[in-house]
Amino acid sequence: AVVSTQSGHYGRGNLVHKEEYGAAFRLSLALEMPYRCLTIAEKLLGRPNAGASELGMICDELDQTELETLLSYISTWNTNSKHTVVAQGVLHSLISGAQFSRLSQYPKLRPHLEALLPYTERHFERLTQLHKMSTFIQYTWEQMKLSEL
Repeated sequence: AVVSTQSGHYGRGNLVHKEEYGAAFRLSLALEMPYRCLTIAEKLLGRPNAGASELGMICDELDQTELETLLSYISTWNTNSKHTVVAQGVLHSLISGAQFSRLSQYPKLRPHLEALLPYTERHFERLTQLHKMSTFIQYTWEQMKLSEL
C-alpha cells in the first residue's frame, strides 16, 4: 500500500527501510496493521541509544484515535507472553511521556487500560517466579562448588 504523506508517496516497507520509524509507526496505526506496528515498535525498542526515547516522542504526537488504536493493540499484544516485553515497552513510553495526563481525559481509553491489568499481573507473577528459581539455582550451584573444596 502506498499512502500520500506530507513528504511524498511512501510504502510501509520504504519507511522502515529508510529508518523513518515514526512515519512508519503512524502509518501502521492509520492502516490498522497491528503486527506491522508491533514489528516497528520492536525495532525501535531494540535500538541501543535512542530507540525508547524516539518511541516516546512518537507516542507524544499521537491523537486520540491513534491512542485508542495503539492501546487496543497493546492490550492484544500483552495477552501473548512472546510480545509482552514490546507491549510493556510501548505502554511505558505512553505513560511516562506527555500523553499520561491526556490519557485520563479520554473515557474511551479506560477499557483498554483495564484490559491490560490481568495479563500484566500474570506476566509479573511469572517473571517473579522465574527470578526466584534462578536465585535458587544460583544458590544451589554455589553450594555445590563449596562442597567440592
